[in-house]
Amino acid sequence: MNRSTLIVIGLTVMGFLLRFYRLDLPDRLIGDEVYYVPAARSILGNNEEGVPRDTIRGHPPLAKMLIAAGMLFFGDNPLGWRIMSVVAGTLAIPVFYLLVRRLFWGRRGVAYAPLIATYIFSFETLTFYFSRVARIDIFMLLFLLAGIYFLLEQGKWRKLVSTPFFAASFLSKEAAIIAFLPLIIHSGLRSSGKPRKKTGQTIRMYDMWTTLTLLVTTAVSTISIWYLLEWVILAPSAPNLVERLAIMVSRLSISNPEAVGRSELWQWFINYPVTRAVGIQPGFEIDPSRVATGPLVTSGLRYAYIIQVSWTILLFMIPIMLYMLWLARRDSIARFTIFYWMGGLLGWLIVNTVFRGLLYLFYILIVLPPVIIALSLYLGNRLHSERGTKNIRWRGLTALYLLLHLLNFVALYPVPAA
Repeated sequence: MNRSTLIVIGLTVMGFLLRFYRLDLPDRLIGDEVYYVPAARSILGNNEEGVPRDTIRGHPPLAKMLIAAGMLFFGDNPLGWRIMSVVAGTLAIPVFYLLVRRLFWGRRGVAYAPLIATYIFSFETLTFYFSRVARIDIFMLLFLLAGIYFLLEQGKWRKLVSTPFFAASFLSKEAAIIAFLPLIIHSGLRSSGKPRKKTGQTIRMYDMWTTLTLLVTTAVSTISIWYLLEWVILAPSAPNLVERLAIMVSRLSISNPEAVGRSELWQWFINYPVTRAVGIQPGFEIDPSRVATGPLVTSGLRYAYIIQVSWTILLFMIPIMLYMLWLARRDSIARFTIFYWMGGLLGWLIVNTVFRGLLYLFYILIVLPPVIIALSLYLGNRLHSERGTKNIRWRGLTALYLLLHLLNFVALYPVPAA
């Protein structure tokens, strides 16, 4: 077992312990748990009809069924509500490492990048939040990352293994399509292997057959799994898939400008507005609206969920992705990351333009992986290319950045301190 594997195992174990510790706090439903836990109860048959039925038709059923599975085995209590999110959030760490390692495969100049990316991902605050609450987003992210891992396979038919994972991601939360659709389109790009006579550059071509095959197989997988879940395992909430989809799409037109945490697309880059879930111990005079740290820093808090992206990622998001855009002409990893990131943002822009419905800050979750990959690519390149004093300086800067990332996590640490 090599050193990299040991480090990833260590990060995964630590990630599980941090996500699992005091999972019973808060001991009440917070945020959107008030929707998903009752839906999970209904899936278990705890409703007036006494039949397993998904009561929330604005989203597909898979993630809610996984939450219900946790409640089935661990009880209708805070542990049961949230344990499956812990499992999904923990599994996402090694899956993300494997994804980045496959993406960087054969690139000697970025040997440190997969570990840097995994470290950043492990202590990213928004991902961590979803790993400790009974919400559906972390399941969407886990299946999405697994699908991308297989999509990076070189063989055309091996790429098809990604499609059931993309289907599972969509069936956890339909927003996944905004991320995997651009990546499927990107998968059709390939090099002909015949260099140009004058420049020596490889000619790029587009393989439409691969793209269409992946799109059709993903659609078929989605329909098949959805039918099994909602029309075989559960009592259906709609007579057929067409009406079920129509109900989901109608939800996009909901407009509520006063909703807590609502944001415009441009606000995602400055992390505003931030939403919080704060519990205060009796006897402490604390204004919840002014709490900007977790219970390890602010005494008197039972818990403090700060639902935001890590500042150490957010501050570098625009400059690092502009750098990827500049680098994309000659670097395949840069092309992948910029296509993933800009494709996801374009998808949300289209949704917001057409429906003018609700957008929330945490919708940025599915476009965080390419930013983390871009940061690790940049730092990995620097650590490899610089020599002598410059190399020592970049090692120091990289270590400082990773330390600040950890300190940002500790400051917002939402796990109860006592």
